[in-house]
Amino acid sequence: MIISPRHQFVFVHIPKCAGTSVRTQLIKCDPDHIGMAEVGTHPVLGNIDYGHVPLSILRQHFPREYSYLERFTSYAVVRDPLERFGSSLRQMLWRYDKRPMTLIPQDELRDLTLRTIKEVADQLDRPSSKYIFFARQRDFIHDEDRRIVDHLIPMELVPDFIAHIGRMTDTPMESGTRSNQNVELRFKRVGGLAYRVNDVLRRTLPLDIHARIKDGALRLLSARKNAAEASGILQMDEVRSFVETHYAEDARIHREVAARTGALKAALRADALRERIV
Repeated sequence: MIISPRHQFVFVHIPKCAGTSVRTQLIKCDPDHIGMAEVGTHPVLGNIDYGHVPLSILRQHFPREYSYLERFTSYAVVRDPLERFGSSLRQMLWRYDKRPMTLIPQDELRDLTLRTIKEVADQLDRPSSKYIFFARQRDFIHDEDRRIVDHLIPMELVPDFIAHIGRMTDTPMESGTRSNQNVELRFKRVGGLAYRVNDVLRRTLPLDIHARIKDGALRLLSARKNAAEASGILQMDEVRSFVETHYAEDARIHREVAARTGALKAALRADALRERIV
């Protein structure tokens, strides 16, 4: 989550919805921004991912940040739930097992996917830090039955959204830079090394510099395909059934937002998406 007291907006980072790409740029506009990120230990909640806190948990344990969310204009990016599931699985396998999805044998990846589905189902209402990538998008938009976030942006309009915030804050931003991409590597043999080097750079370099380096490297190393889709897991009947059953509300939200893509794009380019609407 990025909170800008100077410009009075909040960006809610829904896991695996281009949030790192957005956050990398938005932090430029306010040197005094309030950022919630990374995994850490909370005195009550224990080990949590501070970058991804569902709104009901935010209200209970982070009252200052929640008050900003209620007062300032807020934004979030939403994504097709099936695509997001694949990206979430890739991220979890790398962060916690240090295994690039593109280098896992297909049969083993299938078994890992089926095991993950069962584990996610068991804790979907209150996911641990390991499974926070699979949390429902709805839980970052609504607090119980109340919608909190004002403006929802479809993934394809992320560059337009970044450019809009750049103009509104008079801050130069690189709207085309993408971070944390879910791609298939062209050269499998260098995959492990490439992922390890990227992990070191991510932890040691400023976000925008890391994003530029990674974007350039991916032009050389990746096949520019979606790693999850290329792996075949998104075609598994078990995965499709799981997503359809457990993310039905997310699918509805995404359909509604996607249906407004044209109007949202025009509003962003006209800088007319600034006021609170809820």
